[in-house]
Amino acid sequence: MTIRVICLLRRLPGTTHQQFSDHWGKNHAKIFANLKAVKENIVRYNQFHVLPSHSKTLASIGLTVASFDGAAEFYVEKMEDLLAVFGDTEYQQHAIPDEQNFLDRSSVEILVGEDQIKYQK
Repeated sequence: MTIRVICLLRRLPGTTHQQFSDHWGKNHAKIFANLKAVKENIVRYNQFHVLPSHSKTLASIGLTVASFDGAAEFYVEKMEDLLAVFGDTEYQQHAIPDEQNFLDRSSVEILVGEDQIKYQK
């Protein structure tokens, strides 16, 4: 069973959504994906970038749209694998400092679960 951890993210105050998305998608992704601990422990890392114009469209018809800018998804075989990444010295020295360029860490919310696919085309 693969465990999926979703971190709901908000951009740093004073940062535009585009600046957040660009930095996270280009700079931070390279830093994170190249860490030895990531390569050894993460099955899959995915970035979900919110599309503001589509969110506004849904809000305009009365749907409540979450106030997040994106979601980082981590797939691991066991929680210890993710904890190994977050506890890794290289992660703490390189990834966390880079997050200060785009991410409001204090507003991150996390979901932990497993996929139960009910339909797929």
